[in-house]
Amino acid sequence: MNKQDFFIPNGIYLLNHSVGCLPRTTAFAKEEFFEMWKLKGGEAWGEWLSLLDGFCHSLATLLNGHPDEFCPQTNLSSAISKILLSLPLRRDRNKILISEMDFPSMGFAISQMKRMGYQLEVIPAKNGRLSLESWKKYLKPDVELALITHVIYGNSFLNRVQDILDYAKAEGIITVVDIAQSVGVVPINLRQWNGDFVIGSCIKWLCGGAGAGFMWVNSEKVTNFQPMDVGWFSHENPFEFEIDNFRYAQTAKRFWGGTPSVLPFAIAKLSIDTINRISVNRIRQHNQRLTQRLIEVAVAQNLKVLTPLDSSQRGGTVVIAFPNPMEAYQRFKEANILIDMRPNFGLRFSPHIYNDEAEIDRILDLLTSDCHLLPIAS
Repeated sequence: MNKQDFFIPNGIYLLNHSVGCLPRTTAFAKEEFFEMWKLKGGEAWGEWLSLLDGFCHSLATLLNGHPDEFCPQTNLSSAISKILLSLPLRRDRNKILISEMDFPSMGFAISQMKRMGYQLEVIPAKNGRLSLESWKKYLKPDVELALITHVIYGNSFLNRVQDILDYAKAEGIITVVDIAQSVGVVPINLRQWNGDFVIGSCIKWLCGGAGAGFMWVNSEKVTNFQPMDVGWFSHENPFEFEIDNFRYAQTAKRFWGGTPSVLPFAIAKLSIDTINRISVNRIRQHNQRLTQRLIEVAVAQNLKVLTPLDSSQRGGTVVIAFPNPMEAYQRFKEANILIDMRPNFGLRFSPHIYNDEAEIDRILDLLTSDCHLLPIAS
């Protein structure tokens, strides 16, 4: 795989934490979808459902799961809401646990559970980090559900998911792992994790576009949850058509809902196949080599690196704080280096497999030669 295998915007594209570039093979998905629609109309549903099955099979290959454990979702906010409204009633557990570093949309959705009598408890971070000891302090027997973000969006801190899951399971706590910022750039083995739920998105490192989210549900536990947000595709037999006889699907599909969209998942399936062919291990190694160079030069220039310096503790993004972030952002923009910034964090640089050493050299040249980017000498 090389640059020619992707459609890449003009410039040095480092916004992969936001939207991954379109693989050229993925561009054919739209043509296939519309051809089915054009030729078959309503009879295209058989082929369309096969595309959705293919999406789940590609995810299973990527994440070491079973296709029946995956359910397509519009986005993570919708997915977490469906999970929340499926929780078993356990009167001695009235807390839902998140961290202050989670993506705000997750907090917005989870906070609505206050209407249902739950309390929202927030783990504070220390210097942008969440220690295992902090997790243990809050993972108590009164917690119903804990949201665990694999890679934090703001500074790319990598949570110790396996250790957190093991401790939560010992306390009987239901777990949801958010892999939006890690899937496609950090290897993930769902069989090894063996949590309850995992939610993710294809728009970022998977290069799969908007509208294709997903949920993984542990097949050993799926029947413990009865979602309220259902539709005919949540039914054990969607084509039975008996309005007074709803029966939950025995798989993750019970979380699906009404008539599904198809095109976003047909697109994402081909992108996931591309990532599978490259291999996430290879992407991880390439990304870490490039990000390590960024970190070393930034530290040498006395810039504050907000991302963990230890490669085992970070995802695919490097976040650097500049003395004047808006001015620094404009300097990079003028140089046609495509990055972004987040309030209270810094500028985010995220190289993918199609970024190369020469592009990183260009950024390093700016970091070492442009005095406007550097701290004022004392």
